[in-house]
Amino acid sequence: MSHLARAAGLTGFVELALLLGVDPYKVAADANLPAAAFTDPDLKVSARALSLMYDLAAERSGAEDFALRIAEKRRLSNLGPLALAVREQPTLRKALAQLARYIWLQNDAYSLHLEETGDLALMRIAAPAWMARQGAELSLGVAMTVMRDLLGEAWRPQEVWLPHAAPARLDVHRRLFGVTPRFEQDYAALLFDRADLERPIGRADPALARQMVRYLEQIAEGRGSSFGDKVREMIPMLLPNGDCTVERVAQRMGMDRRTLHRRLAAEGLTFSGLLNTARREVSEALLTRSGRSFQYVAELAGFSSLSAFAHWFRRQFGCTASDYRARRTSGPAAAVAGESPIAVG
Repeated sequence: MSHLARAAGLTGFVELALLLGVDPYKVAADANLPAAAFTDPDLKVSARALSLMYDLAAERSGAEDFALRIAEKRRLSNLGPLALAVREQPTLRKALAQLARYIWLQNDAYSLHLEETGDLALMRIAAPAWMARQGAELSLGVAMTVMRDLLGEAWRPQEVWLPHAAPARLDVHRRLFGVTPRFEQDYAALLFDRADLERPIGRADPALARQMVRYLEQIAEGRGSSFGDKVREMIPMLLPNGDCTVERVAQRMGMDRRTLHRRLAAEGLTFSGLLNTARREVSEALLTRSGRSFQYVAELAGFSSLSAFAHWFRRQFGCTASDYRARRTSGPAAAVAGESPIAVG
């Protein structure tokens, strides 16, 4: 699935790259992104190429916190028309609901999920397996600046989770988030008081919010989100429970399994194919970004046993999970050279 993003995701890139001695236009060329992306914030570009630009800039500058430095200076207004629909909501809960619903306008490689348990709320950002450190930190850093724009500069989460290993220096992380992040987690997320969801947003204009939502709905009508895309979004939510069957997905979508199979077939898709793709993405992300046990990876990929996961993995990748983890090379240089971030020799 090809993902697109607004070039506004590069706001601040040129200035920081030059400050750190990196040629931003050479980076853009190496990532196959047009130079116009630096001057036209509404230009739609490859989300994967945009993510690669951040990886290359971090690698060439030696700044592991490259994306986070940019996120630190972002404001809600960078989200374009989505910013008004979010900013004018009466409470944080409603603002985040609009952000989750229309985040694809900014970058459709990401999805935002809000989970509530007891007195805590978790804002989780999901992304494809190819999204590396820079993409994860940029997305969570921007989410943090959005929260502060809505609730005030003094707001801070209880915990910050990131899926990769900790960098050598954490000063920018602590300055932006207000706490020291927990690294090598399952995903990027902000954990905060559930009560914050009901906090009012100062100077909100409900009438303007309704007007902006209608405008975004008009844009959404032309999006052409396919039935297959809806199934793709549903599968990752059910995988960790070991309950991601075609019957369960069909039930969630208000139909029987035969109807689901028929509608997927009309788009040249199969449920087993979509399930395999989701399992590949989950497995790749955990094996390359963390030191989690193979049993843990198997459970998150929706397998009832480690042996079932092992057999499936060998069929999919042509090697064992341990060999894959040992041989994995997912750095920016390999991507530029044309090495696939998914296939394993």
